[in-house]
Amino acid sequence: MTTFPTRLPDPEIGLVLCLHGQEDEAEDDGGGEKEHDDIEVSEEHQGGDVSRIENSQYLTSYNWLAGDKSRIIVPGEPPKWTPLSDPRTLPQDNGTYYRDRNAAQFPTYPLEPMVQAILTDKPEFPVTDVDIIGCNNTLGYLLRFVRGAGDPFRMLVQVLGKTVFFIRRENSPTETIPGIRGYGHTFPEAYTTWNENVSGSKSHHRVVEYKFADMQCLIRFEPDGFLPDLVTDTETEDPVPDAQEGLPSIEDITLSDDPSPATEMAPQQLDISMQGRRIPQSAVFDLKTRARSKRSSNVLREEMPRIWLAQIPNFILAHHTDGQFKHIRVSDARDDMKRWEETEQLSLRKFASLLQMIVAFVRNLEDGRLEIEREESAQVLNLRAQGGVVNSVLPPALASRWDM
Repeated sequence: MTTFPTRLPDPEIGLVLCLHGQEDEAEDDGGGEKEHDDIEVSEEHQGGDVSRIENSQYLTSYNWLAGDKSRIIVPGEPPKWTPLSDPRTLPQDNGTYYRDRNAAQFPTYPLEPMVQAILTDKPEFPVTDVDIIGCNNTLGYLLRFVRGAGDPFRMLVQVLGKTVFFIRRENSPTETIPGIRGYGHTFPEAYTTWNENVSGSKSHHRVVEYKFADMQCLIRFEPDGFLPDLVTDTETEDPVPDAQEGLPSIEDITLSDDPSPATEMAPQQLDISMQGRRIPQSAVFDLKTRARSKRSSNVLREEMPRIWLAQIPNFILAHHTDGQFKHIRVSDARDDMKRWEETEQLSLRKFASLLQMIVAFVRNLEDGRLEIEREESAQVLNLRAQGGVVNSVLPPALASRWDM
C-alpha cells in the first residue's frame, strides 16, 4: 500500500493588515484590525482600455545542475523535443517531485538565482527599475483568485527600492507533491533530451519581461522544452563556451552572503557558470498529458492562464491509452492566447487593479513587507504582516543594488 508523507505544519502567520476581496462582506476573525476593499477596476482600466501584455520578450534563462552543490549554468538550454519513433508503454510517475524546484535547490533565497542569471547574462539590464519580479506560480495564484478559481495559498511580498518581489511560501522549501499519478513526468523524460552542452541538467528556468498594468514585470517560469525545428542558426546566439573550454571556474566565489542572524536557514553558496545557448522564446513549449478517454476536454483553454502569464507560444497535448502515447499534437498557441486575452478582459482588468493595489500597499509599508493569504474557498485575500522567521528576498550584498 502506498503511503504519503504527513502534511507539514503551516508557517507562523502574522496579523491581518488589510482584506482585499471580490465581495462586500468580510467578517472579523479576531486577528486584529482590518480594512476591506473590493477589487474594483481602476479608472485607467475602465471603458475602452484593454488590459494586455505588451512588449513581451525573453530576457535570460538558467539550468539547475545535478549534484550536491547549488550550481546553475547561464543561459542554459531547455530539453529538446525528441519524440520516440516507436512509442512504448511508459511507467506512471513514481518519484519525488518538489512543489518549488528553486526553493528546494536554494531555500535561503529562492529568487536569487533568477536575479543572478539576469546580472550574469545581461549586466546592463536595469533590473532595479523593474516594478514586479515574480513567477508564474505567485502571479498565477492571484490571477486565478480574480477569476473565482484556484486553491488556498500563501506568498510573501517585499519591496526593494521600487521593485516589488512576489515569493512563494510553501510549508517547507523541500515540500513535495503527494499522490502524483499519470505520466506528466515520465512522458517528457522519454520524449525530450538534454543536449550535450547542458548535460547533467535537472531543470531549465526562463525569465520573460513585459509590461502589464502600466508596470514593468519580470516573470520566471519553467518550460517543458523547445522544438528544434523552430530554431534557426540566425535565431540563436553562438553557444556559450563551457567550463571545460577555458572558462574560469567560479566554484570558490560565494555570491550569497550569510543569512541574517534571525534566520534558521544555513548559509548557502550559489555557483554560476556561463554555459549553454539562448533558445528563442518562439521555440519553447508547454506540455500536458491526458488519457485518451478524456480527449474531449479543452486542455489548452484550461491551461491558458498559466501559458499567458509565461507567454509560451507552443503547446503539446499527448493522449495515451494505458501509458502508450499514439496521439500527440503539437500546436501554435499564439492565436488562442490572443483570443483568450480578449475574452477575459473583465478578469484581466481586475487582475491589473489587484496588482496595482498590492504594489502601492507594500510600497507604503514602513518595513516594505507583507504576506498574502487566501484561505479555502475565500472570496477575500488577507494581507498580513509576515509571521515567523523570514529571510529577506535577496542577500544583503545583492539587495544593496536597489539602494543605489
